[in-house]
Amino acid sequence: MEDLVSVNNHMKHAFEVSRATSPAGTIAMQDGQANDAGTPAKRNRPRTFPYFSTLPYPVEDEATRQENLAEILKRLYIAIQASDFTPGAVHWTRELRSWLSLKFDPTKEQRVKLVQLYYELALAPGIDPVVSERFASMFMLLIKCVAESRNLVQR
Repeated sequence: MEDLVSVNNHMKHAFEVSRATSPAGTIAMQDGQANDAGTPAKRNRPRTFPYFSTLPYPVEDEATRQENLAEILKRLYIAIQASDFTPGAVHWTRELRSWLSLKFDPTKEQRVKLVQLYYELALAPGIDPVVSERFASMFMLLIKCVAESRNLVQR
């Protein structure tokens, strides 16, 4: 009975609002409203290493990066709508993975939609297991839990 009381006591504290600060820092406020409504949500925290400024060559600007991402997403959408998982969606998944490996970041909304898409693709019935595994791998990359999932697999 004491265990049940301590669990209830613990659960009571779990529903309280956390007073911890966000790791993203402070939000600029203007007239009591958040001042980030016009800017696309990129990263919660800035990168610790300035990749683009240390390269010995110029990199494309943000507009060009977003155009390239839009093209990749458009082709991925076409492949999925046509049920062309192999090689179509697999190819554009590889292109997206390459784009992400260049340390380019999609907006937060794009990342959320991609996570939802790859989750659905990984669990979709009738898809080849090898292809489904590639989609699951992309899902894990997008949610950035690769290290945690490896720890779970090793247990």
